[in-house]
Amino acid sequence: MTIYIVTTGSYCENITDELPPLKTLVTESVNCSVRRVGRFIQLALIGAGRASQQLSKNAAVYFTSGSGDMAVTVDVLNAIYRQGEAPRPLSFINTVSNASCFYIAQSLQLNGASNFVSSRYFPMESALRLALLALKSGEQQAALVGAVDVAVTPLADHRKRMGVDENATIAEGSHWLQLVSDATNRDVLATLDDVQPFKDRAALSAYLSELPFNDTDYLALGQFVAPNEVSQWLAETDLPQFKFRDGVGEFKSQAGLAFCQFVEQGVGRLIYLNRDVVGRYMLVVVSCGAGD
Repeated sequence: MTIYIVTTGSYCENITDELPPLKTLVTESVNCSVRRVGRFIQLALIGAGRASQQLSKNAAVYFTSGSGDMAVTVDVLNAIYRQGEAPRPLSFINTVSNASCFYIAQSLQLNGASNFVSSRYFPMESALRLALLALKSGEQQAALVGAVDVAVTPLADHRKRMGVDENATIAEGSHWLQLVSDATNRDVLATLDDVQPFKDRAALSAYLSELPFNDTDYLALGQFVAPNEVSQWLAETDLPQFKFRDGVGEFKSQAGLAFCQFVEQGVGRLIYLNRDVVGRYMLVVVSCGAGD
């Protein structure tokens, strides 16, 4: 069964000193004004809204993040541990990241299931896997799948939380794909061909050895693939590298950036690999030009 990618929605900006305002972008993206929400929810609404063209009202939401609503989490923890006070009720509620799913469903008038997917090293990949399984089983017919990561000032503290260099550029990202199982009367941008986990490198290598490559294939390596491993995968697959992070600052769920950039490029097939710290891998395969 073929699963189609019919729209993408992206927002990604490097952050220097001050956080840029988002209110106008939210209104433009979801065609309504959303009040009393923080930056994390604003970013979610921008990306989801931009990917919602012709979206079924029964579409499911699969939402994820590398760090969750870090601004609210920091605010709540400071209130409890540094100030010795109870957190503000709205802040406490919003530490549960699926609160963002409510605002997406409300703003886009969706009636389908809403899911927040948590995975430290494979957030976007895991959300895509769940959506792919639901669409292939017939449980869902359409889905919005997205990842959001927010920057928190002061940036020096944010860099420490992320474990990056003190001079590293920081970014915010919101990247979304609209998936459907029936693309009748829809323009198709790409197909989501495969999302698979592998227990170790040997298992992934065995899978890749059986996967036929062609002249329009590209290899993308996720942000948790060690630098000394990059050349090994390039040599093993003999594929050109799709460099999706050039000029983009640090944020956790950069897989969404890779998929949106590749689909918007509109040519070829992407073989995307990522790993975690214990050596497990995730593979995602996306093919463009499915509607030609």
